Amino acid sequence: MKYFSFFTIFCFTIINFTFAGCGSCNVSKKQPISPNGNFVTSISEDGRINGLVLASCGMCNFGMKDKKRCSLAIQINDIAYDIKGTGIDDHGDSHAKEGFCNAVRIANVKGDIKKNVFKAESFVVKKN
Repeated sequence: MKYFSFFTIFCFTIINFTFAGCGSCNVSKKQPISPNGNFVTSISEDGRINGLVLASCGMCNFGMKDKKRCSLAIQINDIAYDIKGTGIDDHGDSHAKEGFCNAVRIANVKGDIKKNVFKAESFVVKKN
């Protein structure tokens, strides 16, 4: 019985570590309200993007279910895209009050979307 209890607690702990996120995120299951403005609303046939988009943590705020950890993403028309070329902590602490894990920010971006990944040439977060 003692070994069974130990084994059960051990398995529970391993499963928790495997499927848990970073733990610091204030995850909200609600979709953010899209602000008004001159935002990118469609992707051209060649995948070129140049303009304002919503940027945040894909796992914490955009509901990207394939993510197991915090990562930067952009959202265009309720579709989130991973970003290559810049990281979530390259623009400040992602878990700060206004960080990407706790806030949806506006960014002026330039780059290409290929295979559902945005390859950033330029990524500038707008000041609040």
